[in-house]
Amino acid sequence: MRAAIKARLADELSAIAGRCYDVHEPSSATVKPYVTVKLAGQLKLSSWLGMKRTYEVALHGETDAAAALDQLADQAVQAIHGVKLSTGTSAPDFTCLYEGLIAPERIDEALQALVHVLQVSVYAVGAVEAGSSSDLWLETLCDWTSTVAGAEWHVYRQHWPQHYSAPAILWRLEQAATTERSAATAEHTKTLVGHILGRTDEERYTMTGTLVERLGSTTKLSVDPVANRYILPGGVTGAYDADGFATGQLNVVFRQSVQKTPPGGPLIGQVHYEGGFG
Repeated sequence: MRAAIKARLADELSAIAGRCYDVHEPSSATVKPYVTVKLAGQLKLSSWLGMKRTYEVALHGETDAAAALDQLADQAVQAIHGVKLSTGTSAPDFTCLYEGLIAPERIDEALQALVHVLQVSVYAVGAVEAGSSSDLWLETLCDWTSTVAGAEWHVYRQHWPQHYSAPAILWRLEQAATTERSAATAEHTKTLVGHILGRTDEERYTMTGTLVERLGSTTKLSVDPVANRYILPGGVTGAYDADGFATGQLNVVFRQSVQKTPPGGPLIGQVHYEGGFG
């Protein structure tokens, strides 16, 4: 991944003329401006975000060239934020996300350079796409979503794969419960969370509203046509400004009424009582 990030920056930032290094390579004699890239950490997050790998992209310029370094930082963010990169091997593609400055700009006395350090992260490192789910409710919702959203949208299940690509929708199971309704029936409920990634804010907002409206007007979804089994959408909420990648914008509760299954073994059909008191 580091090599791909370095190659992207070298190609896109004309001011550095290909001068993109590992952190140990530059010296005070190195021509400026230049960039270094180093691995800063790796952390396991939630089940749907997977492994997060963080890189530090350090921009080095002349000590009196603050304005030029600011411009270079803007160009670097534009070059890599939200851009899918390839390692050129059999490994899956990955997407970099810019997460801000590590610290205020500083002067590195040893390198005689003004330094800006950008934090760039890659999520779902090593995660592969789940082609289908063993949960019929989740699979039914994903199939329905594919139809509503259209072929241009990618629909993922349970977790982001490393090679995810916008526009995309991820559905994941959040919670399940069963409530007794009567002596013979119970109600199953499942809460599913939807994440929406658009190529633009407008695309993301539009799809959020579309899914809320369509789910809210849908009376039932078939999970087993042969057995005539359905799930019914209950409460549907959408938060337009929520983080579509990390937390999700949609929250949907589905419910299904089922007949209770008696415990195994014969049931008591008849009771005879003979005898009396005393």
